[in-house]
Amino acid sequence: MGKVLLSVDKGTTNIRCVVFDTAGRILSIFRRDNAPTYYPDGRVEQDPKTWEESLMSLLSEAARFANSQDDDVCSISLTGQRSTVIPLNGQGAPLHPAIMWQDTRTDEICSDLKKLESVVFRKTGMRMTSVFSAPKMKWFKDHLPDLYNKTWKMAGIQDYFILLLTGTLVTDRSLASRTNLYDLETGTWSDELIAVFGLDRHILCDIVEPGAVVGYLTQQVASITGLPSGIPIVSAGGDQQCGALGLGLLNTKTVVANIGTGAYANRLSEKPVYDPKMRLYCNVSAIPGKFITEAQMLTAGVVYKWFHEEFYPSELQQSDLFAEINAEVKTSPPAANGVILLPHFRGAASPYWNPNAKGHFCNLDLSTKRGDMARAVLEGISLDLAENVSLLRKVGSTVSTIHVSGGLTNFDEFVQIIADCLGQPVIKNHDCEATAIGAWISAAVAIGICGTYDEAYSAAVNSSDSQTFWPIPERQVIYALLRQKRKKLYRALTKKMA
Repeated sequence: MGKVLLSVDKGTTNIRCVVFDTAGRILSIFRRDNAPTYYPDGRVEQDPKTWEESLMSLLSEAARFANSQDDDVCSISLTGQRSTVIPLNGQGAPLHPAIMWQDTRTDEICSDLKKLESVVFRKTGMRMTSVFSAPKMKWFKDHLPDLYNKTWKMAGIQDYFILLLTGTLVTDRSLASRTNLYDLETGTWSDELIAVFGLDRHILCDIVEPGAVVGYLTQQVASITGLPSGIPIVSAGGDQQCGALGLGLLNTKTVVANIGTGAYANRLSEKPVYDPKMRLYCNVSAIPGKFITEAQMLTAGVVYKWFHEEFYPSELQQSDLFAEINAEVKTSPPAANGVILLPHFRGAASPYWNPNAKGHFCNLDLSTKRGDMARAVLEGISLDLAENVSLLRKVGSTVSTIHVSGGLTNFDEFVQIIADCLGQPVIKNHDCEATAIGAWISAAVAIGICGTYDEAYSAAVNSSDSQTFWPIPERQVIYALLRQKRKKLYRALTKKMA
């Protein structure tokens, strides 16, 4: 009888449960689509009950798989999206739909507190924006005071999953560092920042290290799912921190980019890094005691998905859904016959941090094909990524290695565009489950399967099973010029719309 570990990854639009063996090999993947509701006024919400139902269903399916293979489940490792807020009552039940990380209803709150943004940044390494948790908590207090007064804790999704599985409610440092309330230097909640947002300390969860065993599976959940009670539950860290770990962010000379609904480029540091212009963020890493400098794009893969849904109606099977659009991208030349996209469909994150920015297609004429527009989407994402990687180069030592992951990187032409825009080789592991792998690494260390994070990474990731994309010189020239043109275009549009 073998042993297996489950990694549960709650993304923005789905929940996945990945079954690993103790050597870090993926045995099976189970998934439930679970998208939030997007409202025209900028609200993005979801009923936490749908997460509970999907979680229990996935764990049941994983348990049946393990039993069919005569394997024992020895751990569940949790990772997921960050900065979503769920108010819970004293019994741990949600009092309101979750306010998701992309929700922009708190823009006015952030604007009103703008004069204090430098105070927040000096302690947290983070700007004050609607992405993060504290403004959402303040929104509940300002707009729904009765609900706020009934709130026991303001939890994130991963915290909520911990509560569902163990009966205990805690948050790990990597998640706490995405709230605008966590002091990077002291490693504690900041009373000064709690006062800035007018909150009460008692609504915040107790803090634990990422990679900690946070409790054990309850008998109640065991009876629902068929899993054994008492197995350890590990809070592996936020999804981007786990994705960075799964991509090999183990030293300060590597940059990793995880490109999903949004996109994140990260590099590791031994101490907090504070960008003087507040373009980059600093978070706690999934590796205890380490930090991550992060550049963020709010919309990446979701734009390509949107364009596909609107312009490529198809009845093909799921595995072939993107075949047509991907083929047409290849027929369009670099620079997409002049079509330019600014992919700021929910505002611009780093380096601009402009919540009012919009997505723009430019330079269309009667010769423009939808394949040109599709290619412009991928180029827009890649050039924003290149802009952010250039900033990461400036805040640390030389960048010697760049790794990429995420659903869009399954399309090789997209990865080639990234390499051309960066002007540096890009490494893509053939296994794109970086976030789940990072969660497995965290659990493998936590329960003693591996002694170190480096050892666990080496066990899980076969370095020979990767592909390096080298920049094509003539494309580099094209994209360097396009990058400058896009900067001018962004400035002109921002000035015109001000």
